[in-house]
Amino acid sequence: MRFDGHGIFMKVLLYTMLLILMVIGVTSALFAQQVVSFYNTARIRQLSESFSELTEELSAAHRSEYAGIARNFSDRNQSYSFVMRDPWGRVVFASVNITDIMEHNQLYNIVLQVGDGFTLTASAPAFGGEDLSQLTDTIFLGSLVLIAICFVATVAFARQMTRPIKTLVDDAMLMSRLEPVTPPPARKDELGTLSEIVHEMYGKLKDTIADLEEEKEAQRYFFAAASHELKTPIAATGALLQGMLDDIGEYRDHPKYLWECLKLTNEQNKIITEILEIVKLTDGKIEPRLETVRIRGLAEDVLPRYQALIDKKELALELRIPEELTCVTDPAMLDRALSNVVINAVQNTPERGGIHIWTDNAGSSDEHIRLCVMNTGAHIDEDTLPKLFNPFFRVDTARTHGGRSGLGLTIVAKTLECMGLRFALENTGGGVLFWVELPVIAGPAAPPA
Repeated sequence: MRFDGHGIFMKVLLYTMLLILMVIGVTSALFAQQVVSFYNTARIRQLSESFSELTEELSAAHRSEYAGIARNFSDRNQSYSFVMRDPWGRVVFASVNITDIMEHNQLYNIVLQVGDGFTLTASAPAFGGEDLSQLTDTIFLGSLVLIAICFVATVAFARQMTRPIKTLVDDAMLMSRLEPVTPPPARKDELGTLSEIVHEMYGKLKDTIADLEEEKEAQRYFFAAASHELKTPIAATGALLQGMLDDIGEYRDHPKYLWECLKLTNEQNKIITEILEIVKLTDGKIEPRLETVRIRGLAEDVLPRYQALIDKKELALELRIPEELTCVTDPAMLDRALSNVVINAVQNTPERGGIHIWTDNAGSSDEHIRLCVMNTGAHIDEDTLPKLFNPFFRVDTARTHGGRSGLGLTIVAKTLECMGLRFALENTGGGVLFWVELPVIAGPAAPPA
């Protein structure tokens, strides 16, 4: 904890002590005033009671006896000071110490009527002098004790108040350097709430930075892979064109190699088109257009596109989807995703294997149904499964295989994510299963094949 003049600890300490000093000063002044007032009232009451015997005796006597009675009272009570006057203000009797008492700057005086117009004026020194000095010393010492106690309490209070703030400042400095920060202790006040909010924001910031780093790494990999995929057909096209321009050997057969160049160009165009599609899906530039779709009809539209390859590999195809089963989705986007899933299944199924497509309620709510595609006889390493949706990733090490760009499952993932649908690719006892959950409208699901 810093004790410099700019630290919050010192500011809290100084402001609190200043307030305490003001309170102690005002309280001491009021206390002293009340003590003096109480003392004066008590002295006046004491004077009145002390001379009550004399006034009663004078009231019962003749005026000619007043002086003698007053003298006798003064002899018995030499500490009392008084003056007796006749109706014309002349002094009839004065106590021997009246001169000393009148030397005080302030006196308590009470005037008592004793009969026949005679008055008795009793006097006593007002509060001051030695009494005032003692009172001042007592108040001063008491104030010093209070100030010392308050200072110790204020230091403890300032530490208690500023410790969580200092801790939060230290944590914020660590956060600015993205260093690990220990979670704050639980507090049930505004500082605790502020600390929790700051640490929660820091956690979200770290997660966001991690996501950005992951996305940056994914983009780096994507563009590196894309450049590698495009480099091969571009280099091949350049070599063919250069051979034809130089009119060397078999390259003199220009029509044959022009067709080869066209084929390579089409491959490049296909990769570029798929890359642009992935970019649009990632940036959210493609919005789903929801319609009511008959699921079986959608599957029946996709399968004929790959019937030639299915027949060539002698694959057994089974479609078990109820005719009346419908869902709400974007038909074009779902067709694109299902088409890539089917061709991926057909290409990765061994000859004389099977392709099964069905709907299943298992693991879904009443509002959703799973559309499943499984290719039998296939298995994917568990470590490889999560990577299959990465751009340009292939299980085989060859960069080109059967016209596959390695973007099919990436497009599937981006499309379904854009539509907000749950999906997965997993190994089962019968083969590799892909499923996607669709918001169903009506109709039962067919049992799995």
